[in-house]
Amino acid sequence: MTSSVHRLTFQVTREHALDLDADVWYAAPVGLPMRSGVSAETLGELRVAVESVKHFVLGVSQDTAVTVEYVYDLPGIPAEVWQAHRELLTRLHEAGLSEDDQAELLLSA
Repeated sequence: MTSSVHRLTFQVTREHALDLDADVWYAAPVGLPMRSGVSAETLGELRVAVESVKHFVLGVSQDTAVTVEYVYDLPGIPAEVWQAHRELLTRLHEAGLSEDDQAELLLSA
């Protein structure tokens, strides 16, 4: 028996939460009829929120493999920059760099 991996894309933006009167990160699923997403104060919290709803959004069981891609929509940063960033991270991973080394390299470049 083979298991398939489900893929889910979330578009991430900065939004102003009226109830909090603060700017938050907002992630909405792309290409699905669902009209709402999740929000959080930090990107780390947003990833946790997305992880907690990804199976529900797709209507699959918790033991189903689901990979999430994040597409960032931030003013002044075109999609091509994000694509180049993803490609660079892939190449750094293929070169054997740990996530910590990748982060350090990108911060010091």
